Amino acid sequence: MANATTRRRGRAATATAIERAAIDLVLADGYDHVTVDMICAEAGVSQRTFFNYFKTKDAALLGGADPEIDEARAAEFIVSTGPLLVEAVGLIRVDPAFAANEELLTERIRAISTSPELLARQMERIATLESEVRAIIVARLQHDVGDPDADVRAQADLISNLLAGAIRYLGQAFAREADRTDAASATEGFATLVASVLPKLG
Repeated sequence: MANATTRRRGRAATATAIERAAIDLVLADGYDHVTVDMICAEAGVSQRTFFNYFKTKDAALLGGADPEIDEARAAEFIVSTGPLLVEAVGLIRVDPAFAANEELLTERIRAISTSPELLARQMERIATLESEVRAIIVARLQHDVGDPDADVRAQADLISNLLAGAIRYLGQAFAREADRTDAASATEGFATLVASVLPKLG
């Protein structure tokens, strides 16, 4: 049992080393100039080891874990009376493996934002959660109006599309300001911006 635990920890450390190397190289040299060979040399692993963990350079940069719904936040969101769009951003955990390492998560966001291709692929991964997110938003809207039969699906569709744009914007803005702010400050700034912009859209 102990050996299995040690192996799991070893695998996690190796994956982290590869991901960190890929991120550091992209930030230093640019996405187009980084190769798998460079990542392997930086991480101190063989190509065989690299491909045991990641199929492509992009996979190492985006992370092995797919985006997922934060179930605890989803439960809170449905009954919340706070700003809907701002709180909806928190429904998706883009990088669960790095949630506890804000510095590395920040660097990953910065690296992804340097490449339109990478950013598009990340948004594609997030889009796979669209139906789950829409269902959660429907539940929130129905809770708000107190009528489970209310026709809120069109509203949920619109909010889901606004959410996709908001996540894209927030990622880019956070990457630009990463050296001057943290995730909490970026979210607060986003909330203020949403509050000032939404009345102008009516």
